[in-house]
Amino acid sequence: MTFFWLCFFYFSLVFIILSFIYFIYDKIKKKNSFKSALFFLSFPLFFFAGNMLCHSIADEICSDLKHNRLKLEKNNFITTSDLLTLTVSSQKYHFEGKTYGVTVLPSGDDLIFKKDRITGKYWVFYTKYHLSTKRAVGYIESK
Repeated sequence: MTFFWLCFFYFSLVFIILSFIYFIYDKIKKKNSFKSALFFLSFPLFFFAGNMLCHSIADEICSDLKHNRLKLEKNNFITTSDLLTLTVSSQKYHFEGKTYGVTVLPSGDDLIFKKDRITGKYWVFYTKYHLSTKRAVGYIESK
């Protein structure tokens, strides 16, 4: 399911770019057509796809941990039970300078945790997917 939302996200990104190009073309040619409104209608599609992709990635992480397809490399920062409380959110986050990384085995990808300086939550990024290196998948409550 994650692959579907990833494809849908990139499709909506391409749709926004093409709609923007067409919007500029309409403004240069001084046309007033309804088709240029697609540019503004494409933004909800883009944000919906990004949100659903984050939900799908968080579900994948929790499911793989529950079924032992992923294992956390030995660390003293986080446990599997802490990570199973991963909550998806699109709240605004404010990072401190501290960043923690934990490698998940057998894939060798990293889970990156950045602490929010206001709420104390740890925001989770997953390097397996490019989008989740830029946007937090969700958060876990601090210990």
